[in-house]
Amino acid sequence: MIKKIAIATMITSVLGALLILIFPRDSHSPSTTNFSNLPDIYLRDVNILAFNPNGTIAYKLSAEAIEQFSAHDTIRLKQLNLLVERADGEQWHMSAQEGLIQPEPNQPSRILEPVQLMGTVAVYSGAVDDPKYSFRGSDVIYDPRNNSVHSEKPSAVKAGTTAYDADGFHFDLTTKDLSLRSTPGNQVKIQHDSDEKE
Repeated sequence: MIKKIAIATMITSVLGALLILIFPRDSHSPSTTNFSNLPDIYLRDVNILAFNPNGTIAYKLSAEAIEQFSAHDTIRLKQLNLLVERADGEQWHMSAQEGLIQPEPNQPSRILEPVQLMGTVAVYSGAVDDPKYSFRGSDVIYDPRNNSVHSEKPSAVKAGTTAYDADGFHFDLTTKDLSLRSTPGNQVKIQHDSDEKE
């Protein structure tokens, strides 16, 4: 009797081992990670100075974190603040929840890549509470090579005493030329501040 029990136990153990080898349980299967989706460099609390080809400072940038993805040729920024100081003393402040440097992957790298500002984006010159120019949206690109900011997404724009709601804009920081865009069926909304005080 004991012999039969021992043989039955051995047969059951061998069959169980074979079943586990042939049909492994999902809970023990190793999880795989796609390393191309992970950054190969991660930095916290970073300050960056970007220079023009002539050696002057193009902009100063600070970020809570920076991740470099060599597989995608992009650098991702978290909670960034960007400051552009122009030769005439004018300062431009730009902030965003996220950002990308070289936002177009697989394109040849160049000096002073555009900075794509994403999430809640604010761009302004002058005082915070009374900016001379102000741009707010969710996706704004600052291009330091031609000193411009632009967006193809709905944005709130303020220039002097006039405010606009547009489906996109292009603004030259040097010449102060402002182009507003609206999609077919939409209009650029204009609001003028009253000069009269009540």
